[in-house]
Amino acid sequence: MDTTLSQAQRMSAPRAIALCQCFNGALEFQAGNWQQAEEALRESITLYNEIGAASGEALARQRLGVLLTAQGRLDEAMAILEEALLVAERAVMRAHCLARLYAAMARNRLTAGDLSEADQALYMGLTMSERHGNCTTCDALLLPVAVSVRVAQDELAEAAEFCRRLEQEAAGYGSQTWIAMARKARGELAAARGEHDAALEAFDKAIRGFRQAGFDYEAARCLSAAADVRRKRAATGDRQKATEAQTEAERIYETLEAAT
Repeated sequence: MDTTLSQAQRMSAPRAIALCQCFNGALEFQAGNWQQAEEALRESITLYNEIGAASGEALARQRLGVLLTAQGRLDEAMAILEEALLVAERAVMRAHCLARLYAAMARNRLTAGDLSEADQALYMGLTMSERHGNCTTCDALLLPVAVSVRVAQDELAEAAEFCRRLEQEAAGYGSQTWIAMARKARGELAAARGEHDAALEAFDKAIRGFRQAGFDYEAARCLSAAADVRRKRAATGDRQKATEAQTEAERIYETLEAAT
């Protein structure tokens, strides 16, 4: 990607540079290089805006919103995402952009503890996806947050159906990250059902998958979730293992914060 970006910069090709920086931002986010990710995404947004490429700008804003949400900059993230909705309305890939944006907004509001707004954003995203035909990539973003929202609402039957769909999509696509996302969702659902052993098995598999994919942020989230399950199960050794998992999660979060 760096070689492609260098070539685009030498040719003074703003669209190519914007595309490269959008991808770079996503990759740096997953790798835990959050400052570099933010810089790349903001450059991408600026370039796409300058050349009037609404689809590219909306998608770059969506990725920046996801990054800022992960950092806990929730209001700033929502402002970016809300502006992206306006940009997406004039985008060639309008439906795809909006589905992804609503997924990011649902996750943001769920993180903020605003379940009503999270549910509304999820509804808008699912409606957009169903109206314009399912897109595998967009579903990959909508389905995990759909599981989380329904679990938070104690709508476990619906959560189970979204989880099943996510597992099906992940198996078909074959991505290590997608498979880990599906396992994390399965862990959330099992934990909500009180199936502690199944939840821990799912989270353990998700942690391994995210680590193999180099996605430490999601691995840390799974470690925290597993620690919660162990505290609730309270079997022999669970307290110590919960402390170890939470400590590891906090170490990862501190490392990511230091990279900003």
